[in-house]
Order: sequence, then C-alpha cells, then structure tokens
Amino acid sequence: MGYPVSRLGSPSITIIASRSLPSSPTILSAKSITKPSSISISLSYISTSSAMSGSPSTIRVAILGGGLAGAALLRGLLRYHHIAVDIYESRPTFQEEALGLSLTDDAQDILHALDPALDQCLDRAGAVHSLLDIRIATGPNVGQRVLVAGLEGHVKKTLGRQALLDELLKGMPPQIMHLNARIASITELTAGEGLLVTFADGSQKKYDVVIGASGFNGLARKHVLGADNPAVKLHHTGVWGLPITVPLDKAQEAMGTEFLDPGNPTQTAWIADGILMQHNLLNHGRDVQISIYVRYYDCGEDAPWARLFSPDEFSGIFADIHSPVCQGMVKLIQSIYTVQIAGICQMQHQPTPQSYVTKNACLIGDSAYAMMVHQGAGAIIALEEALVLSTLLGRASSREAIPAALQAFDRTCRPRAEHAAQYSAHLGLVFTGRHPSVGPDAGLIAQELQRRWVFLAQTDVEAQRAAAVGLMDQLLAGGRCY
Repeated sequence: MGYPVSRLGSPSITIIASRSLPSSPTILSAKSITKPSSISISLSYISTSSAMSGSPSTIRVAILGGGLAGAALLRGLLRYHHIAVDIYESRPTFQEEALGLSLTDDAQDILHALDPALDQCLDRAGAVHSLLDIRIATGPNVGQRVLVAGLEGHVKKTLGRQALLDELLKGMPPQIMHLNARIASITELTAGEGLLVTFADGSQKKYDVVIGASGFNGLARKHVLGADNPAVKLHHTGVWGLPITVPLDKAQEAMGTEFLDPGNPTQTAWIADGILMQHNLLNHGRDVQISIYVRYYDCGEDAPWARLFSPDEFSGIFADIHSPVCQGMVKLIQSIYTVQIAGICQMQHQPTPQSYVTKNACLIGDSAYAMMVHQGAGAIIALEEALVLSTLLGRASSREAIPAALQAFDRTCRPRAEHAAQYSAHLGLVFTGRHPSVGPDAGLIAQELQRRWVFLAQTDVEAQRAAAVGLMDQLLAGGRCY
C-alpha cells in the first residue's frame, strides 16, 4: 500500500469585504457564514494541484486543539492534496504545560510515517536516551532496585512536551493555524452539509469533519458524546501530581550526581507507600524534570482539581522517606513554591460502550481518554491515532466516505486505547506502592510490571493502520455507515 509524500503548496487568498471593519477578528473562507459588515482575508493552504476549497473533491477538516495530538494529526493530513485543514487553539500560543514525555523508538517511527520531514525530530527536540531505573524509596530496603525481566537495557527517549510540539508545528503554514479561537458551538447542518463551527466572536465556518483534540473540557467531547452523557465527566483517581523542571547544576546540588549523570542518563522512579517520585534529564541533558505523585483516597466527585499545601505540610508527606535523592527533590520543589504548593489532581475517564465518533466528528487523544502518566500511554496512543486517522481520511475520496473512515478509526483504535487506559490506571497503583497484592515490594513490583509493561512496548502500528484501511473498505463496500 502506498502513502503520499509531503506536499508543498501555495496560499490561496479569499477577500470578503463590506462597509466596516469588525470589532474583533473573524475566521472566514469562501464557504464561511460570516457576521454582517465585516472584512476578512482567509489564507487556505492548498497544493497547487488540488481543487479549491469547497469543490466536491475537497474535504474540509477542523482540528479543535493545538496540543500534541492535534499537531501530529495536522502533519499527517497536510500530506493529502484533497484535504483542506485548519487547526484552532483557544489560547494565545500553541503550548503544552504537562509532564515531559518518555517514548520508545516506535514513537519516532510513527512520526516518520506521519511525515518523513519529522525524521529525527525527537532528537532535535532535545530527547535524552535514558535507561529505566526503578527503586524503593522507603523501609529497610531504601535504594533497592526493581529488576524487571525483559526491561534490562530498555532505553527510552525523554523530552519536554513543548519541545516536541514546537517540532511538530515547525514550518506549518501560518494561515491554517488559528490562535485565540474559542469555540462557542458545533452544529449539525442538513444532510451532506457537514458541521457549522461558531466561534466566541460570532464568526462561523463550515467543515465536513470536526476532530476534537482539546482535552476533556473541549466542546467537541460534549458534541460527540452528548452534553448530558455521564461519560463526559472525568473522575478523580485519588492521586495528585506536581512536575517541575530545573537546571542540571541546581538539581545536582540538591540531589547529588549519582543519579544525574549526563554521561549515563537514567529515568529513575522512587516508589514508597502511596508515593512516586521521578526524575530524568531533558533538553540534551541540560535540564532535570522532577515529578511527584501522592495517592489520597479522600477525593470525592466534588473535590477540587488541586490540593494546596504549605511548605511544612508538604515536607510532612515525605517524612518517612529518608533517601537523600528524594529529600533533595522535595527541597527543590519548596525552593520554587515558597508560599503554597499546588498538587494537580489526576483524572480518569469512565470507559463507555459508546463510540467516540459520529458520522462527521470524532475525538482523538486526551479528548477521548484520560490516562495516568506512568508509562507514557497517553502520548503514544495519541500519535498512533493521529497516524491511523490521517491515513483513513486521506483515503476518503469524497465526503460520502467520511463516515466509513471515522467508523473504521473508532473500531480499530478505541479497543487498544481503552486497554491502555486500564493498564495505566493499574500501573498507577503499582508505581505508587498501593496495589493491594503488590505494595512497595521490589520483587512483586517487578513481576507486575513484567506482565503489564509489554502491552505498550510491543505495538505494530503498521498492522493497525492496515487493519483500519481494510475495515474502511469493507464498510464502504457494504454501505453500512449510519
């Protein structure tokens, strides 16, 4: 099966004019439904050999959300001449504020398949090749290694999310990237007309496909699942987390150099009873990322999204952890947050038998699934989904084929993503020393990780993509889509 090469194109300019300028910017194109008395210039990035936007062969796609999932999908879709795509971000910049990433070589293979121009982009983003090192942080066996059979010499690339996002968006046509674009509503139009996206400033635009990539609070999730669907709401995991990034020399001063050696980089996890403390190198070894997770069981449905601690309260949580490295991490956090320390509650979704697609809209990445961070499941699943979805939409030669593409995407990708979410929740218990049959025991932790880790570590995304393509062809042949 052949896949396209990256396209180069030229901007097409559409000018719609009337008597006065708008009080706020509008987002328009030749097919837009606009506010009266406005003027706008819309640049649609198209191949010089493709049809103009709005022609029968053109599929108009809106990506709502400018994080990693949305940016990866954008790179994949831009390779297809018949797809006219826009990406919208509600904030003033494209940014990722969450924990850094820990990815295998499979992630680079997926990025290359999305766009060969992304080859080596993980290294350009400052990825550090790190060995996994898991240790016990409390009790009589402080410092004991957790030796997981099959993971000896297991190397991952650790890097910052923002650095990877910058690489994904580098060189993208600015006219298709829209910032400060808050979505007010998504409306189903009459049969065959697609969806109408209305923005907070009152401007509107039609699309054939809308893809939610803006997380669980995005409007696309409510549109796809239904605003009153209980599955829309997230649930507390009982864990709060806090990441920071500091320069290497500052981290070494507080934590020592044994586990922070740029010549022998490791991603080290320290497990205690109800606590996980991690550190790893980023930015070509110049920075250190520290992340701490603490499990509480008093997080009800109405609990706040953050827990606030005074510096003394924060120290008390780790009073039974005597590792100098771990205590150094506590001091580094206190050096940054001197008045109050905020731990962000980790959330999870309730698995639902309902699909994450409609006939012309779908959810991708953390707009559909909330995963614990301990295995990097969310990021790798988002990249896999971006590749599969862009491939399927690229094969949709007409708007009538869109439902088949989305159904094939959901049926192929959702089972794996749901399993990954379940496994990440399970590993969250293991890594915080609270699994009921494991606890903070090095031998039992090793056995449990050996059984669970392989699920994400061994993936064949090309087989997944081929299966999705085959299913789409079956659906089109049978005419069984909606």
